[in-house]
Amino acid sequence: MDYIITTDLPNAEEFVKLRVDAGLSFRSIEVSRQALLKSVYFVGLRSKEDDTLIGMGRLVGDGIMFIVSDIAVLPEFQGKGYGKLIMTHIKNYIDSNLDKTACVTLLADVPADRLYKQFGFRESAPASIGMIYQMK
Repeated sequence: MDYIITTDLPNAEEFVKLRVDAGLSFRSIEVSRQALLKSVYFVGLRSKEDDTLIGMGRLVGDGIMFIVSDIAVLPEFQGKGYGKLIMTHIKNYIDSNLDKTACVTLLADVPADRLYKQFGFRESAPASIGMIYQMK
């Protein structure tokens, strides 16, 4: 598969479609449209053949706190190093652009935590634990 690496934001529809197709949770189109505009950094992989978004990841934040988010690769392309490629671009951006006192976090689904550990992320417990509040 030939692909193009891009930092151009996708449209909200393809963002949501990739999330769902890759097994991540659904987010509404309108909320996704607004969220994408608040991305600090985005990296996507697009098929050279038909421009389909096949993988992505983004960094969101406020200058002090940052979250690596929406790391997703279509199932038929998983296990081929695309997630690692996406994380390499995000980690390079972090190392080159963020203040050294910034805090960068993520929530890792198992077994994807193994990918993030390759980039220096570690579990924060027992000093702190990740918590989530989901609206019903």
